[in-house]
Amino acid sequence: MENLNFTYKRLSEESLKDLQYLFLNVFNKKKTIHYLKNKYNTSYLGIKNICFLAYHNNKPVAFYGAIPQKFTSSSSTIFAAHACDSFTLKEYQNKGLHYNLALKSYELMRAEGIKMVYAYHSENTYHSTKKLDWLEHKKMQRFHFKTVAFPIAKIAKKTYFNSLYQKICENYLRRFESLNPRADYSNKFKQNYNRDFIVYKNSFNHHFFIELHDCNFWIKIDSILHVGHFSSKSDQNFKLALKKLKKIAAFLGINEILFQVVIDSREYEILSKIKTTKPSWLIGYLPLEPINIEDFEFNYADLDTF
Repeated sequence: MENLNFTYKRLSEESLKDLQYLFLNVFNKKKTIHYLKNKYNTSYLGIKNICFLAYHNNKPVAFYGAIPQKFTSSSSTIFAAHACDSFTLKEYQNKGLHYNLALKSYELMRAEGIKMVYAYHSENTYHSTKKLDWLEHKKMQRFHFKTVAFPIAKIAKKTYFNSLYQKICENYLRRFESLNPRADYSNKFKQNYNRDFIVYKNSFNHHFFIELHDCNFWIKIDSILHVGHFSSKSDQNFKLALKKLKKIAAFLGINEILFQVVIDSREYEILSKIKTTKPSWLIGYLPLEPINIEDFEFNYADLDTF
């Protein structure tokens, strides 16, 4: 490669086609412009496109992706950024592109008033963030519940039947829909799952906010039933609600329910009384201003792909 001069550009609506190109050529994933536009259009927060693309001779070669999120406690609100979708074309790896893109994104985040960037680590992201002085928090914990059901959801996921299947799920789950998104603010900062957030997430993925026995569940059906967040007034209420959730899953042809929570949360306290846990992602973070990470509580629903 005779010319290694790279240019860096902030993500924009016009450059979504370049991001689409990278998804296809790095991961062989066909992401629609509609999906990418809605995923990165976080204008409901007043902040969007806090990430950069790298180019070589006008060719898109790398991307550092992050999405702003609003975290709220009982007394205040701050903005954090969830790092995601970072990748480089194979022939351009090990040239410092990820590092440079990250620094440019962090500079932009600071200008937008974002206090912290965090991620649920894969092995690759864990090693790449070490070079950027990221810190380690704790691991998410996962709980698996099986149902007695023929795995229709897993079969539908692999076929053109999936869109129809999701529509069937949507129509069935509407009878359990909750009109009151979570408002259980505490002394810890948690992502604000308000109506604006739900509308945003549903603009590029299928999610359902349901209520069972006075328990709220924020769920996604994708081969299995994923619970991104739940709240319950009592352990007994949760047991009744979980029993109902298993029946709903079985009726829809879902043979597994997955919860992922942090170890010191109310959700973990409830689940650990009835099921053995398994370790999941390590949460990594980089403070952009002085913060105490113990003031934050993360959920599965905070993940960009949830």
